[in-house]
Amino acid sequence: MPEGVFLPMGYFQSQLKQVLRRLSRTPMFTMVTLITLAAGVGANTVVFSVLEGILIKPLPYSHPEQLVSVAHSAPGVNIKELPAGPSNYFIYREQNRSFQEVAMSTGDSGSVTGVAEPEQVRVQRVTDGLIATFGIPPLLGRGFNKQDDTPGSPDTVVLMYAYWQRKFGGKRDVIGQTIKVDGKPRQIIGVMPREFTMLNQEDPALLLPFQFDRAKVFLGNFSYSMVARLKPGVTMEQASADVTRLLPVVGQTFPPPPGFSLKMFEDAHFIPLIRPLKDIVVGDVGKLLWVLMASIGMVLLIACANVANLVLVRVEGRRQELAIRTALGARWDRIALELLFESLVLGVLGSLLGLGLAYGALRVLVSVAPRGLPRVNEIGIDATVLLFTLGLALLTSVLCGCIPIFKYAGARLATGLREGARGASQTRETTSRAQCAGGDAGCAGPGAADLFRVDGAHLRGSYQSAAGLQQAGRDPDLCSVTAKP
Repeated sequence: MPEGVFLPMGYFQSQLKQVLRRLSRTPMFTMVTLITLAAGVGANTVVFSVLEGILIKPLPYSHPEQLVSVAHSAPGVNIKELPAGPSNYFIYREQNRSFQEVAMSTGDSGSVTGVAEPEQVRVQRVTDGLIATFGIPPLLGRGFNKQDDTPGSPDTVVLMYAYWQRKFGGKRDVIGQTIKVDGKPRQIIGVMPREFTMLNQEDPALLLPFQFDRAKVFLGNFSYSMVARLKPGVTMEQASADVTRLLPVVGQTFPPPPGFSLKMFEDAHFIPLIRPLKDIVVGDVGKLLWVLMASIGMVLLIACANVANLVLVRVEGRRQELAIRTALGARWDRIALELLFESLVLGVLGSLLGLGLAYGALRVLVSVAPRGLPRVNEIGIDATVLLFTLGLALLTSVLCGCIPIFKYAGARLATGLREGARGASQTRETTSRAQCAGGDAGCAGPGAADLFRVDGAHLRGSYQSAAGLQQAGRDPDLCSVTAKP
């Protein structure tokens, strides 16, 4: 085909049929190659899916880059990290200059009655600003407001999506109904959407307001997780400086608990710890996942090396065929393209098989996820994972196909042809000698010329001249010769 002309689609369809036909004729090679590639690609897809779900994906909240965790350190008493307390919450919420919202929460459990059979469920006690801090509005009804979080107000509850589906069948008229939590009637005011999750904790069934009585709050009680949303343009350094300014205000506003003195809190020398919320959710798992990803990447390289060796052996068996095609005018780039196309087919089929294995492995992993693995519900195969697998298919195809191409698609094929021709000549000479040695009458007399006589005048070439051979794109040293007796 002339230079600069694109190969037609029919050519690729024809090549695909030929590749599939050749692979079907060598089932053992095909099976071993596909299993090897599927193992390497599948393992990498599984690890990347976990890595992407935990580390790469942003948190499932509105503008997650603005969300920070607010904690404290007490170097004066050698405490590296302390959660927040109600006294910190009130001052930070009322007097800060860096946060749009500040909220606290903690896990708990509760007994639910009044809906089918009584059961013990996980609940999350929260301040009224938690839902607004995460920026995900309820699917039905509303979230908590300041009145709901005030002592003495009517008791309310917000249902999580899974509990709403399981207990109420997803009925939308659930708003306004009453359930009993720990024997206390609570009115259902909202239902959260499916995508709303509680950080790295197991999703609760219910959200309940704290209803802290500010008049009864003391210093300390560092038992609650605090989350805040930064104002636009505010950095964590600025937020940390702002909280540092507010720490003395906390000590001046609230009394120490009975049995403790204010000096004990002052000697602790509290300092703020403001960090991205994602870092808190992920924890130290991120480092382990990157190391695991690098290790599994080495497994893929080993798989590619094994498959490349298999392909080399396979192409070695076709060396004579490829040499003859080259001698008859097939271009180097055409043979290289065919070898690469076969490698691409193997890579794609192996990657598809590996993707299926990864899908099954991920389902098992999510169902039996080890305790402490964050964001388990966000692990799965999405568009990013599919693109990663496609990239692996192309990478494995190139790695497995380039070595045979460089070794056999070039000038070395002519060597294969000469070696084949020399072997054939030696075979014919050996056969002739064997025939002559087998009988006296066959080769020992002047009548031998009558058995086979070659006369130069009777030689007929399939092509009349070297020019004709060049026009046909063939090697002028090759011609078809017949001999007349």
